[in-house]
Amino acid sequence: MHFLHDGAWDDLRAHLEGVAYAAHHFTSAQDALPGDGAVVLLYLDDERVRGILPTAVERGWEVAVLPHPEAPLAAARFGVERDLAEAVAHALQASAQSVRLLTCNDVVAFSSVTVGETLTLEAQRRSGSRWSVLGALARNVFKLRPFRYALSTAKEQSLTTAGIGLIILEGPTHGYLGKGLASLTVWDDQRLTALALAPRSVVGYLGLLWRIIVLRAVSQRALPPAMGLIRSARLAVETGRGVDYALDGRTLHADRLEITAVQTPLQVRLGARYPQADGAPPPDRDQFRMQGLPSGESARILDGARLPLFNHAAEDDFKELFQGLKESASFSRSFFALMVMSALLALFGLYANSAPVIIGAMILAPLMGPIISLSMGLARAHPLLIRDSVKTLLLGILTALLCAIVVAKLMPLRVLTHEMAARLSPNLLDLGVAVVSGMAGAYANAREEIAKGLAGVAIAVALVPPLCVLGIGLGWMDWSVVSGASLLFATNLVGIAVAGSVAFLALGFAPFHLARKGLWLSLALLGAVSVPLYLAFDKAIQSNRILSALGQARFADNAGYRITPLSVQQGRETVARVRVTSERPISSADLDAIQQRLSQAAGMPLTIEATVALRRSARPD
Repeated sequence: MHFLHDGAWDDLRAHLEGVAYAAHHFTSAQDALPGDGAVVLLYLDDERVRGILPTAVERGWEVAVLPHPEAPLAAARFGVERDLAEAVAHALQASAQSVRLLTCNDVVAFSSVTVGETLTLEAQRRSGSRWSVLGALARNVFKLRPFRYALSTAKEQSLTTAGIGLIILEGPTHGYLGKGLASLTVWDDQRLTALALAPRSVVGYLGLLWRIIVLRAVSQRALPPAMGLIRSARLAVETGRGVDYALDGRTLHADRLEITAVQTPLQVRLGARYPQADGAPPPDRDQFRMQGLPSGESARILDGARLPLFNHAAEDDFKELFQGLKESASFSRSFFALMVMSALLALFGLYANSAPVIIGAMILAPLMGPIISLSMGLARAHPLLIRDSVKTLLLGILTALLCAIVVAKLMPLRVLTHEMAARLSPNLLDLGVAVVSGMAGAYANAREEIAKGLAGVAIAVALVPPLCVLGIGLGWMDWSVVSGASLLFATNLVGIAVAGSVAFLALGFAPFHLARKGLWLSLALLGAVSVPLYLAFDKAIQSNRILSALGQARFADNAGYRITPLSVQQGRETVARVRVTSERPISSADLDAIQQRLSQAAGMPLTIEATVALRRSARPD
């Protein structure tokens, strides 16, 4: 039994009573080292353990690493106990087995090899709790600069991408960002595990940190969108201008990295903390899961630039979406037919006061397509898309108005139904519905897998019914109907277009310098629409306050009647509609008293519209 130490081995010597051993002070002289086939226990720091391993392979040693104060990485790699006495006792009895080693440019790595900005992660991973780590990393977010690099594996799979770096983890236990990445490492087969971190935006980077550090929701089956996974026996990394990397925390530089997972003839007596294999066979093939990472034009744009706040997609990334929006912006026979049918269906539903029929018209209406296309046109300042979208919208609006005017002229009924009246008093709540619907519409178009959700968006925002009410108002020549329905339709149209543009900007389909002009114009229109909506919303709040105050008004017990407030309408005068329930006829003096008391309760003069209900109580025979 041989012990190889660095001179500071007094603590070790105390645990060797009764053990026959030879002690060797570590030097560079080969003749001072144990001979071939020896069992050697290493009480050395990490760098000396790393340096002696090639000699151990050459001389056929069985080695065991002991917990030296300056060898935490080697001890963790080989599962060594923290207590020196326990580690020595286990090493004297354990049997040796061959192990796989991770090497980077022929240098053994015990814990990790990191490339690029992940050096920052490595330096801060010991800063405390996961919340403090998250905060420390988040503070550096605007300093991150992705770089372009080329990867190739043992089976000639290759990719040129741009990201903030790579992490190659080694061993069954490591402290890299806590346990957030532990589930991705496979340490008992002949492949290395490399993780490519490639967020396209600040938002994407923060989301990646949240999943890794806080949620720890990272696994082979659920990789974050900004992370790629490679499992291979070899990985080459090139940038064309040299690679900054860290090997077990030491910062280094090389022209090119050659990282390999090597099954060596080295025989190691593993520590008691080294986990046993779970019996499940390791993956039997290489993995190259890099589909979501930037490539081509996207990688070129990100190279050397600061991470944008939101993802900026290159045109190659959304050709199909852009082509689909161009088609939606074009006027066609099918668009015209759907517009006519949806308008007629909405009109019949409005006259019949039938909400289900109106909902059917909302689903059938094709206006959502050109509005979302207009949103993309505004976001990317694309004049052709804006022109086609506006043209299609105008033709669709004119078609619906013409249908509504004709039906209003021919229809013998001229009654304002509840469904019509509901579209005459828009306020800021309606603008909120339009904004959320615009964002949902843009998101649904951008994500093919949820495009079916557009029907729900169409129901939520209801473009055709207010347009038909506007046409009915024109047919009746009723300007109060025209003004109310026009404001609601304009609210929906502008709200969807602006919110859709903002959503496309946030999703990365347009850089801000392209969207600036269109967004300012859209926001100006939104501001213009918001003024009357705010005034209407303020009136609604005041009406609700007055109605609440009327409900708390108290009358004399001998008044002989009960007052139930129904509604408050504000205009040139404030009108309170109430229900008066009494067991005797109500006189003009009673109405004056009711008006005076309600006005006092409201704190302002009120005009009263009273519905009188005479009540007769049951009398015993």
